[in-house]
Amino acid sequence: MTIQEALIYGRSQLQQISPTPALDARLLLQHVLQVEHSFLVAHDDVSLTAVQTAQYHQLIARARQKEPIPYLIGIAPFYGCDFQVTPAVLIPRPETELLVEKALHWARQRQAANTAPPIVVDIGTGSGCIAIT
Repeated sequence: MTIQEALIYGRSQLQQISPTPALDARLLLQHVLQVEHSFLVAHDDVSLTAVQTAQYHQLIARARQKEPIPYLIGIAPFYGCDFQVTPAVLIPRPETELLVEKALHWARQRQAANTAPPIVVDIGTGSGCIAIT
């Protein structure tokens, strides 16, 4: 199975259960091969090994059971950074990026007004992505 064939297979397997089957298939394949997206594009004729093919099929099967992609690959993007996640950690939601934007805007306004710097506490909220950001 080539990279191109793997992506087609993954997309077809995920199209009924995911709003983003092509992206999900790509992320899973990148994880298996430990490569960037550009490698998949530039080398779509490269063949996967039998072990890589088996790993990819296993991840696709788990995704079909609606296991979240970030848990399968161990990474969730948030605010331009990648955060490590496991099933014991909440997956950062895209909506939370808006919360961070508003908090940063508020903090900048306070700083510009020469008021006391804000004190922000982030306790027990999952991945820690809000506090780190």
